[in-house]
Amino acid sequence: MAARRFVDGEGPKDDPPAAGGKPRVRIVDVAARAGVSITTVSHALSQRRPVSARTREKVQRAIEELSYRPNEAARSLRGQPTATVAVIVPDITNPFYPQLARGMQDVLSPKGYQALICSSDAEPVSRREIVEQMIARRVDGICISGYYDDHADAEPAVEAGVPVVLFGHRAPYPGISTVTTDDVGAGRMATEHLLSRGHERVGFITGRSDVGPPADRVAGYRAALESAGIQVEDELVVREPVSREGGAAGMRRLLALDRPPQAVVCTNDFVAIGAMGEVLDRGLDVPGDVALIGFDDIDAAALVRPGLTTMSVAIRRQGQAAAQLILDRIANPDQPPQATLFATDLVQRQST
Repeated sequence: MAARRFVDGEGPKDDPPAAGGKPRVRIVDVAARAGVSITTVSHALSQRRPVSARTREKVQRAIEELSYRPNEAARSLRGQPTATVAVIVPDITNPFYPQLARGMQDVLSPKGYQALICSSDAEPVSRREIVEQMIARRVDGICISGYYDDHADAEPAVEAGVPVVLFGHRAPYPGISTVTTDDVGAGRMATEHLLSRGHERVGFITGRSDVGPPADRVAGYRAALESAGIQVEDELVVREPVSREGGAAGMRRLLALDRPPQAVVCTNDFVAIGAMGEVLDRGLDVPGDVALIGFDDIDAAALVRPGLTTMSVAIRRQGQAAAQLILDRIANPDQPPQATLFATDLVQRQST
């Protein structure tokens, strides 16, 4: 496991426009104008940590010059710690996320903290509403799982001085720590495994997002094919919802091609299990007719028949790492945000 620090001020440069077409002023803009760190602006807004009168005046002047409007939920955060960490996930029915939460609880419980699980249905508006609700409940930290370009939904927590960890994305908004896996390397390793088994025509069933792990895994897949001198064919990469039903739909599309793939990489195990069901329902053999590999190594990957070959992403360890980052920031609010990157391992079973 490797860690890398990001200094305050790094992160996405392009902000989404606010109402009226003007770029929305963010806490990072206030920090730049005042010549202080985002953490200092956060402390000045939340009043959770002492800030000198001179520094507070600079921050207030910058707020007025930029017409910055602090989030009301962030401004309302007061009172004693609640020994609670909110964990916001896209879909609580996906077995990946309970394992993630279990890993967090491994670290939180011995320190007297509890995890509060919230499901956002992968909607940014819902995520922001949940973040604001959690701030109002005075949680001590927030972990958000998901991948998307805009981290504005987490900004109220940054303003409030609440430690935030983001799962599944490498480029943090300033003030946010991240826990991710080497998804480009994993996509390449999965594809190379299939190529080593003699499969030259390899497909990929991925999600509809162009950012985060799905996109990175496809990038690794393409890199592996190019390194092997195999032309990358766009028709072999299909996009469907990241679900068991999406995996079945993606496999139907691939099998309908004039030249179906001999093997398929799936963006996660849920998708791969759906794809496997479609192959078997047609009376075809796995891996004889179509070899399959997934990602995550959820418990179900070892239970289906044939057993699913997959890329292990150390789900529980990721949760443990995220919880420790939260606790470290609670103990030392001025600590810079950090990025933790996990390697992946091939778990070979019968599907390849």
